[in-house]
Amino acid sequence: MPPDAKVACPPRVEKPSCHHRSECGRIPGVSTLRCTGCHSPEPQRGTPMEIVRVPLLNANENELELVEVMVAVGDDVQKGDVLCTVESTKATFDVEAPTAGVVREWPASEGSRVAVGALLCVLTETADEAYELGAEDAANAAESGEFRATRKAKELAEAHGLDLSQAGLTGVVRERDVRALLGQPKADDVQKTTEGAAGAGRVRPDDLKVRPSAEQMVMYGAGGHARVLIDMIRQGRPDWEILAALDDGRTSPMDVLGVPVVGSSAELTALRQAGVRMAALGIGAVTDNARRVGLYQKLVDAGFHVPNLIHPDASVSASATMGLGNQIFAGAVVSATVRLGDNTIINSGAVVSHDCEIGSHAHITPGAILAGNVKVGAGAVVGMGVTVYLGVTIGEGAMIANGVHIMSDVAPGEVIRASR
Repeated sequence: MPPDAKVACPPRVEKPSCHHRSECGRIPGVSTLRCTGCHSPEPQRGTPMEIVRVPLLNANENELELVEVMVAVGDDVQKGDVLCTVESTKATFDVEAPTAGVVREWPASEGSRVAVGALLCVLTETADEAYELGAEDAANAAESGEFRATRKAKELAEAHGLDLSQAGLTGVVRERDVRALLGQPKADDVQKTTEGAAGAGRVRPDDLKVRPSAEQMVMYGAGGHARVLIDMIRQGRPDWEILAALDDGRTSPMDVLGVPVVGSSAELTALRQAGVRMAALGIGAVTDNARRVGLYQKLVDAGFHVPNLIHPDASVSASATMGLGNQIFAGAVVSATVRLGDNTIINSGAVVSHDCEIGSHAHITPGAILAGNVKVGAGAVVGMGVTVYLGVTIGEGAMIANGVHIMSDVAPGEVIRASR
């Protein structure tokens, strides 16, 4: 495929009132930008519904695994509720409801492989509201049948010798439905009891020794990216104390390289009010780069100073300028008169040559090489080993797969896949 080839659009929630066939709606955390080269289904006009589709997590994968389904047909959901979790080879992603409504379709089964852009569900304002799907979506919904059980539901039923086909259930049967048939407590209740026991030895925010006059910091994140930043800070700024880490995951470690995990991002405001002045965003989210915008804003809204973090083994020109919250990893080169926005990542071994402009929240991943005068728009991701020719502009929210050679401009929101 030539470097400037246009490919299928990123995942989207389609708004039936939209009359632009190449305009993508919003998947939370994926993209709100125009997609070039896409062919959206014919819009359905006059029906207040939302079609939620399988998101694009990275430019190298056309299918994802539907790991867990949190809702069933007929459920009421609120905007921001997690509908399901999908997984690529590199990361998991929670698909959120773009609006409040009632779940009316869910053709895919938990544990199945789903194509990027395929129908995940339909949301309508009321449970009895009429709606119409395009031909392809209608066919997919029809193939789903009337009775489907999630993987966890099947496993629980089989363990107790329960034949779900004889239980008179319809739609998507979840673990909680099987537990109800068996008279067992909900899995959520069991999980809360387990989490309470596991949290008995965890450091609490009240246990921290906050010294307002000291250079103390909270790390938002508890995974691999956070570990890299902790190493970076300890090498480059040994005078800073990383007091605690926060993690929003369903299960969190007790500590990250010795830094105690004391709770979720709900603790941010309290820690700031207690006198912790600085924070760092320790969530890379390379497969969901737009998510980093909201995460970074959480730190800013809580009143934290988000400093630039520069590894001592990075090469940064004295004439380079940058905003706040930038992260420059070991072996990276930021050359003369380069301009960085806020919250960018210049990853290990990346080369940003003279006079380049990198927009806020963009990620230049390991080993990418940008020639002089390249402009990278806000929120764009330049994949590993990518080379970008002199003076090229990469639009906002664009995503370039690993190993691609870019010789001409990339449109905002465009996805450039690797040649196969």
